Amino acid sequence: MGWGKGMVYSLGAKGVYEFTPRSAILGNEQRGWDQLQYLEPEKVDRHAAARRRFVIGYGYAVDPDTAPHKVLWPDKRKPPPDYALGNNEIMLVSPRFRDLVERFEPDVHQFLPVRMLRHENDTEPFDTFYWFVCCNLLDTLDPDLTTLTWEGSYEERMECGLRRGFWHFDQTVKPEQKPVFSLKAIGDHHLWRDAYHVRNFVHCSDAFGEALLAAELTGFELWQYEQV
Repeated sequence: MGWGKGMVYSLGAKGVYEFTPRSAILGNEQRGWDQLQYLEPEKVDRHAAARRRFVIGYGYAVDPDTAPHKVLWPDKRKPPPDYALGNNEIMLVSPRFRDLVERFEPDVHQFLPVRMLRHENDTEPFDTFYWFVCCNLLDTLDPDLTTLTWEGSYEERMECGLRRGFWHFDQTVKPEQKPVFSLKAIGDHHLWRDAYHVRNFVHCSDAFGEALLAAELTGFELWQYEQV
C-alpha cells in the first residue's frame, strides 16, 4: 500500500503475535459497556441516544466513573501492543498513543485510565493503558464525489441537528462505490468519527497517520481513502 499526501486514513487493529495473548475485563466490570454513560447525555444526537452500539464509539465524551478500569493481561512474555485491545469502537491504547494524540489535538479527546494486571488479585498494575474516546463527530464526506448511496433525505435536518439518513455501501453497484473525504469539512481536525459513514471507525488526517507510522506504534493498521 502506498502512503502519501492526499489521503485520509481510518485506524484499525492488527495482531502483532502469532497467537494473541488472552486478556479480559475483570470482575463485575465485564458488563461495563452496558453500564457506560455519556458525560453530557442531553447533548448527544438521536442515534447516540438509542445506544444500538457501544456508547464509547459514538463520538461523545463518556462519564469516566462508569467505564471499566481493570484489564487482565497475564502473559509476561508478550507485552501489550500500543493498540492492545478493541474493535475500533472500543480502543485500549498505550501512553505512547495518548501522547501522540495530545501532540496533535491537546485536550480534545478522552483517555480513561485502565490498570493492567497480571493476576486478578494484584493490588498494583504493571502498567496503565487508556480507553481512547474520540470526541470529534464530523460530517466529512464530499457529497458530490462520494459514490456511496445516501439512505434518507440529505438536505433534511432532524431535531437533533443531524441530517436525516446515512451513507450506505451497496455491494451490487458497479464500479465499486467509494467514499471521498472533504478537506474543507475536515478543517484542522486530526482524529474524528464521521456522523454518517461507519461511525464505529476513527478516521485520521494524513499528517497524523504518517506520524503514527513514524513512531512505530504497534497493533495499528491504517486504511486509506481519497480526499479532495
